[in-house]
Amino acid sequence: MLEELDRITEQQDRSATFELIRELADPGAGGRERIVYALARLGDPRAAVPLAGIGRDRDQPAQVRQAALQVLEESAMCPEGAELRAWWDTGDDLVRACLLRQATRGEADLLEPVVCDPHHLLHRHGLIGIGITFEEPHWQQYKIAGLDHPDPAVRRTAAYQLGWDEPVAAEPALHRTATDSDADVACAAIDTLRYYRSRATLRLLHEIAQGDDTRATAARDAVADLLSDFEDEQSRIGHWLTPVADLLGAPELDYAPSPGPPGPRRSKPSVPSAAEVFAMYSDPDGPWKPKLAALHSYYPRSDHWSGVPAADRPGLAAFLSGHPDPQVRELCCPALSSWQEVDSLLALTRDRELGVRKSAVYNLRFVPLSHEIATLTWDLIVSGEVAGTCGQEALATCAAHTPPGDLDDRLIELARTDLRGSICAEAVSLLGDHIEPLLPLLSEPPLLTWAVHTRLLDACRNSGRQPPAANALRTIDNLYVAAALADR
Repeated sequence: MLEELDRITEQQDRSATFELIRELADPGAGGRERIVYALARLGDPRAAVPLAGIGRDRDQPAQVRQAALQVLEESAMCPEGAELRAWWDTGDDLVRACLLRQATRGEADLLEPVVCDPHHLLHRHGLIGIGITFEEPHWQQYKIAGLDHPDPAVRRTAAYQLGWDEPVAAEPALHRTATDSDADVACAAIDTLRYYRSRATLRLLHEIAQGDDTRATAARDAVADLLSDFEDEQSRIGHWLTPVADLLGAPELDYAPSPGPPGPRRSKPSVPSAAEVFAMYSDPDGPWKPKLAALHSYYPRSDHWSGVPAADRPGLAAFLSGHPDPQVRELCCPALSSWQEVDSLLALTRDRELGVRKSAVYNLRFVPLSHEIATLTWDLIVSGEVAGTCGQEALATCAAHTPPGDLDDRLIELARTDLRGSICAEAVSLLGDHIEPLLPLLSEPPLLTWAVHTRLLDACRNSGRQPPAANALRTIDNLYVAAALADR
């Protein structure tokens, strides 16, 4: 089997799933890392139960259990909700560490006692768990505090996790960590600082880049990323960039580039017939790479599915939305939207897999106006269950199903009081020109990033308003804020 692993992995040949699980569970097996990688690439949902059994079996060697849990994590097949909580109740630290790394906002009560206690045995795993969507300031403070932990593995984890939400409050601590005595910690902070677009960060990373160690190499890569963004704005905010002008190239002349010859037209992928879909996706074995690639090629445009005969749509909707593979359920949502299969999409908003729920909520935006959908998505927002991209998409779908103006008061309240930065920023965007009650926010410090401020400034520009806080904001060391103020 090991000699065939490359082919199995490349083709995602699920005919090999159970044999690979048997090899992984063999304490004397060689090449376990390759087996883990292959199983994770296969993503076979049939593997979830046996792998969970191995991972939770305390009679198995630790390396075997860890390998099984790693597959579940890397293939996004860990349980969620009540089943995941049952793992916590085992008291098994190997399993609990996996739970913490994979936790969602629904497990916040399990995460907080771990991340607020720097001495907790599983503290580092808790910091991994709050890396994404835990946007509120107190969660960010736990990650920032991790930069001062005595264990370099914890400091490195904290530095890496701060790259997801990019909280403004973390920038000074990341500057300090970029010169950490542990090179791996420093490199993690440097890599995260590439997303902090300030002149102070650019200058610091440029200085670090003058060395000849791994920190310098990491800094040179980060500086290259920052410079591309800074140089794009030179013609608009040249005065603001004066303190770092020596690091920038000559500004590009402001002229439209030649369009050049047209590229080859990409053919629109043809959607298979209903019979072909049933045949292709009913077989759990064989190479799944082309099957999933086909669905990915259709996913960005729901109109690919518009040619399916109306008589075939209900049967296909039931088959795809009920498929055992969560990737199929997730990728079929544009088809369900195109066919106006609202009930199927609504059912998927309650799916056990987060990615499926997210896709269903997003694609409900494109079906006819529905009070039920508006209520469902609003309830999702106020429940606190969603944040980040999931929260933005839920709020946008809610707005799409609410008559113009009817959501304004609630959007204003969200922007003023919600502690999720993504929700606040999306609320501002959805208000359009109706942002007068929110202009005092321009004088307040950022909750997470400067997104609320820049979106308010953009709305002011579009409506011809002169924001009263504009002069004070000119002192802010942030490229996006400076660019938003450029035309004032």
